[in-house]
Amino acid sequence: MKTVSKKKGNDTISKKVITSIMNRGMLIDKNCREHCRDFKIMISKKHQNTLILRWTTIDIEDIDRPKQCYRYECFDMDGTPQHCSIHYANQEEANAFFLGLKTLHVQECAIDHKL
Repeated sequence: MKTVSKKKGNDTISKKVITSIMNRGMLIDKNCREHCRDFKIMISKKHQNTLILRWTTIDIEDIDRPKQCYRYECFDMDGTPQHCSIHYANQEEANAFFLGLKTLHVQECAIDHKL
């Protein structure tokens, strides 16, 4: 399988890695009780040699007060799941993490990579 790179700045990610991570995104979307969207493959200075899949969950159980949350899963640079998530000890650590994120690939819905 020939790999194609998506480039953003000096960072690259192969089509094979995108497919591997977004296949996991499809499973997340399928099992999501809330509405899941805006899947992003990202890197962080705080987590070297790790790709991060971030997506947004939107809980519309209370239509007047929908709840929106970011969710994260970690992957090796080859797209292999690490079976972990991102957690922060305090607000300062969370802010540093958010500010250090860089997006490599974006999809509105997980299924999009199969179209």
